[in-house]
Amino acid sequence: MGDLEAEDVVRFVLAPGAVDDPFAYYRRLRDIAPVYRSEKLDMTLLSRHADCLRVLTDARTFPVVDAAWIRARQPHRAPSSSQEQFMSSLFFQNPPAHTRLRRLLARGFSTRQLLALREPVREEVTRVLDRLAEAGSGGRAADFQELVAVPLALRVLGGLLGVPVEDQARIWELLLRAIPAPPAPGTDPVVIAETMRRADVASAELVDYFSQLGTARRKDPQGDLISACTADHADDLDRLTDRELGLAMLPIFGSGITTLSDTLGNAAHAFATNPGQLARVAGDPAAATAAAAEVLRFGGTYHIARRYASQAVRFDDVEVPEGSVVVMLLSSANRDATRYADGDTFTVDRPEVATLALGAGIHHCLGAALARLVVEEFCAALHRLPALRLAGNPVWRPSLLFFGPVALPVSTSLPA
Repeated sequence: MGDLEAEDVVRFVLAPGAVDDPFAYYRRLRDIAPVYRSEKLDMTLLSRHADCLRVLTDARTFPVVDAAWIRARQPHRAPSSSQEQFMSSLFFQNPPAHTRLRRLLARGFSTRQLLALREPVREEVTRVLDRLAEAGSGGRAADFQELVAVPLALRVLGGLLGVPVEDQARIWELLLRAIPAPPAPGTDPVVIAETMRRADVASAELVDYFSQLGTARRKDPQGDLISACTADHADDLDRLTDRELGLAMLPIFGSGITTLSDTLGNAAHAFATNPGQLARVAGDPAAATAAAAEVLRFGGTYHIARRYASQAVRFDDVEVPEGSVVVMLLSSANRDATRYADGDTFTVDRPEVATLALGAGIHHCLGAALARLVVEEFCAALHRLPALRLAGNPVWRPSLLFFGPVALPVSTSLPA
């Protein structure tokens, strides 16, 4: 690793699934080229905390890469139907459209609604962890993602949005089809075309499902996010159409489950490979809040964010031309030694861990408080898994955007 040049490191960083430990490459890039400019890709990579924070908190200079930018700068890369639907969501909008959409969606993330979720989340955490403790006992290997992370994330996001329990598994399967993994190099173009066709069909079905759910909630409101977003407000007559609601819920549900399940998997991996830190939290549930903050810093799933420069700017001695893409390596920033002492070490009682794991600025994750709540409840329940250990090699997600285990074999009892 020490002899790799910046270009080699970037090639690994930008190759989905190329490495199981991207953090070593992030560290090398911070050391040799914290601001890396590729003229070939017309892209600048930032790996330091201060630089990433600067971009995230200056939406005027660094807007998100949206559909308008793609049409103007990369017309040959027209997005598919399913990609167009995702790009119409909050994540890919700039003001004023972003301002309106976020204001209307924020109604579903009120403090009152989050408080109402804490007890159901706590009960669900207890249920899935007890199931894992049984499955992984006696030296047996159990998949944490299958038994805990995905079902917990699915139940939490389903409960937040108001997706009936009996629909959640089907909606999750549709999401997996709508957001396929990147094709492996050399994949037959016919196979790629069929995968994209299936993604378009699944995406359209999901938008229709959430649109219809919005129609139902207008007539019969429940205590969920969709009901809150469809309710009339005397002080704000603007509201989402059923179509806008369907398009908005699709990425909230999909990205929410992916982010939360990956973060829980990364947390389990961190605790399973750091038994001293596990014992610290398992022995003192009151340490859960600080531990959850450290989990998000150390193992946050959201690794990369993209913006573009609305005007020519400089980072150190590197000039970024107007219109050029800026890529922030958020998980690199969260381990930057100039911001976090011994940043590559998992320390649950770290005194101050405000991070970029959930973004910053106007695009700060709308569900950040919910994510922290779930991770806190997970950490508070670790006394149920005092002997959590790896029972095999994890299988990591082949994605640039999210990083987490697809499969995480663990055991829950120490060998005799």
